[in-house]
Amino acid sequence: MSIGTTKLCHIAILVKDLDKTLRNWEQVLGVKAGAPFHLPPASEVPAFTNGDAGDYTDCRLATIQLDNCLLEFVQPGKNPSPWRDKLDRDGEGLQHISFVVPDRKKAQQELQAVGAPKPYHIGYWPGGTYSFTDCVKQLGVEINIKTDDDNSAKKDRLLSDPDFHKQDL
Repeated sequence: MSIGTTKLCHIAILVKDLDKTLRNWEQVLGVKAGAPFHLPPASEVPAFTNGDAGDYTDCRLATIQLDNCLLEFVQPGKNPSPWRDKLDRDGEGLQHISFVVPDRKKAQQELQAVGAPKPYHIGYWPGGTYSFTDCVKQLGVEINIKTDDDNSAKKDRLLSDPDFHKQDL
């Protein structure tokens, strides 16, 4: 059995100063980073951490596309978030490795089969779902499992029913 893919989607790195970090990476790699952006509001992208809906709009992200992988840089805001928790606990550095899989629940079961817990964070973009699982003890890093789902039909229910997302964990 496996998570259903060996194709890496992106590597996420937590930073305290996104602008400085991007300038440094651009210089080191000789490539241009994408423009930084804030995470959208929960009304557009519902997300839940440890079962609670969150507002992560003060988190800033940017990416650098490499030939074989995307680097994602995250500067958490002051509000509670999975990124803020990890940065406060462990400092700057690797936050997660992300894989796009055909079946997220099957992939999560495979992570649990090696002793990882259920995902602690799940989010619903219009064109995909993602979940963070703390696999540090089992794999040395958190894993972000992503699927290309159309969440337009789920969005209203996710926003109105605080327990609806638990079916995906």
